Amino acid sequence: MSTRVQEEGSGESSRTILCADIGTSSLKAALVDIDGHSHGFTRETYGSGPVAAVDWERALARALGVLFSQADHHCTPNAICISGNGPTLVPLTHDGETLPPLHWYQGQVPNPAPLSQSLFLPQVLRFIRERPGDYAKTRRLFSAQEWLSWRLGADPVTALPASYEPYYWDDAQCESLGLDRGKFPPFVGLGTVIGQLSPDAVHRLSGLAGGFPEERFSAGIPIIAGGVDFIMALIGTGAVEPGLVCDRAGTSEGINLCTENIVASSTGTPQLSRELRVLPHVNPDYRNVSVIIPSSGRLFEWYRILTGQERRPYDDILAELIKAPGPLSPDVFFFPENNPVLISRAGLYSRVELGQAVLLSLGFTVRAAINTLGRNGFPVAEMCLSGGQSKSPRWNQLKADLTGVPLLVPELQDGELGGDAVLGAIALGEAANFREGIARIVHIQERYTPAPEAATFYSEQFQVYRELQNNIQGKDYAP
Repeated sequence: MSTRVQEEGSGESSRTILCADIGTSSLKAALVDIDGHSHGFTRETYGSGPVAAVDWERALARALGVLFSQADHHCTPNAICISGNGPTLVPLTHDGETLPPLHWYQGQVPNPAPLSQSLFLPQVLRFIRERPGDYAKTRRLFSAQEWLSWRLGADPVTALPASYEPYYWDDAQCESLGLDRGKFPPFVGLGTVIGQLSPDAVHRLSGLAGGFPEERFSAGIPIIAGGVDFIMALIGTGAVEPGLVCDRAGTSEGINLCTENIVASSTGTPQLSRELRVLPHVNPDYRNVSVIIPSSGRLFEWYRILTGQERRPYDDILAELIKAPGPLSPDVFFFPENNPVLISRAGLYSRVELGQAVLLSLGFTVRAAINTLGRNGFPVAEMCLSGGQSKSPRWNQLKADLTGVPLLVPELQDGELGGDAVLGAIALGEAANFREGIARIVHIQERYTPAPEAATFYSEQFQVYRELQNNIQGKDYAP
């Protein structure tokens, strides 16, 4: 059951943050006021072929043109905050040339050392192995969002979430791996003002976009240090207190739970499942425990391509697959692990049955992730959604039924942009800290509660699914 949540607003504000997030295949951007209301949104794809850093800049330029056409002419940014995917790095040479990025998804990344915690340094080792000449002439290695911020006029820095230095780089790891620590920009805290928008950047972006009113994008406004996308999504969904959960879904998916600091197993605490990833939290008092689902949206895209529906709108496909009333067909099950397997109780299956099997698999995989967290002492009471999947009411309700967990959808459905806006509110002096910024920016607009009959039915089907999965994969999957 879907319930719209009514909240009192404080009225429209004249102060607005340009929020942008650099994704793997597209850049998302929005104009968000300091009360958390969007005055324009766009997603700009990069096109085909390898993605270069300049593609991010061109996408931002196009986004500005779209946003200014959507928003009232009085709506102009008072600050800029950019987040991005990681661990991607961009080499900049001593001559100021930007070299091809080290994308997080490219190539095999070597394991630097048994004790290394860094998520970024393996990318640098791959860079040295594959492009030693480029590494030798590199002056700085930027994260994606810091490179684009630098292009706009920011200082060369790296925005560091609290307690995350070992997961980026530090002197000890660089020394042990023989890396030049000087190539890495200095750290600043999330939300730090790191520069001002330059007149050259305004003119350049207007030219790339085919022209937009330059007075709408005023030189001199502050540029704010944004973080990596998953950290920003935690902020943008408000998942910064113990027990709160962010379900960040896109090409892949992560169920992220905020919890008290976890005591090391050497003190007697039971060893956590290997399926769990434990990292520091953006809130330094806590930890982030997560389960990563690598296929998620990629699996549904596979279904679209397989059935020749690449150009068909998602909502049209979902309307065909999710036909209320009544649950999805349990006659076909799909198991997407290493060697995908289809089981059809009726023998032949239709396009609709295949699509429904994919949706069941997506929902049951999330349910299994929730169960994994619960077995390890981290129960999930509800989840706040972030990402493109959260924009489909049909899928949201089905996902609530399949997982048995209530789902919350914020007004800013892309949590990364919500996180950018929270940092913007703090930097502009409209909030003192994360808690105040989240209270100002993050508003839940929809709640999807599992329908009792459907939830009971899918709970039974989940047990069947896991038993078949055990038999097929030869592994003991917990219920």
